[in-house]
Amino acid sequence: MSYSSELKQHLQTLGFKKECCMLACSAGYEGEEFERGCDRCLGCFLRGVFFRYGYLTPPEKDALLTFDFYDDYAFYVQNVLQEVGFDAKVTERRGKKLIYLKKSEAVSDIVSLMGAVKYSLKIMEVQVDKQCRNELNRMVNAETANLNRTAGASAKQLAAIHKLKEDKKFGALPIELQTAAEMRLAHPEANLEELRTYFDPPISKSGLNHRLRKIIDLADLD
Repeated sequence: MSYSSELKQHLQTLGFKKECCMLACSAGYEGEEFERGCDRCLGCFLRGVFFRYGYLTPPEKDALLTFDFYDDYAFYVQNVLQEVGFDAKVTERRGKKLIYLKKSEAVSDIVSLMGAVKYSLKIMEVQVDKQCRNELNRMVNAETANLNRTAGASAKQLAAIHKLKEDKKFGALPIELQTAAEMRLAHPEANLEELRTYFDPPISKSGLNHRLRKIIDLADLD
């Protein structure tokens, strides 16, 4: 059974508080206009429309609620949805008029209006999980990029220091450059923010970067 069929089966188990709600649901299913007798009629009308014309993708996929019509009833349903704040647009494909709703919040709200609250909550739960995973991946990717940049910069600095020592030029460096070089040799994996704190007293990050950049220039690695 598809997820959409499961939802429809669940909706069929829901009763109606008032006769006007039952009539609204019937109007939606029969492709007719409905009269609002109470606050629940809108949701019951959409329930009827969904029974006959609707399809909902599983929440694990990108949220997508569609209504497929073969006549201009699509525009009536569109107007109803737009009147209550949903961004519903009608498109045509293969002789059918389609209403698409892709935003998870909108899909969840409509499913809730129809009375399927637990399905609505599931849609939002999955959406929140996706957002959390995406944010975590973004943070991991950013941290990985930072580590790679740090490792690359450190490797270049170490290569410059070793070259200066091999060329017998290290001893001629100003004392502040020698100190920076020795500190880098002692802490090859540290980033600039960490490395600067090992100085006594600590120096600025920009000052340390300038010294290490000068060492690279003197080693003529670029």
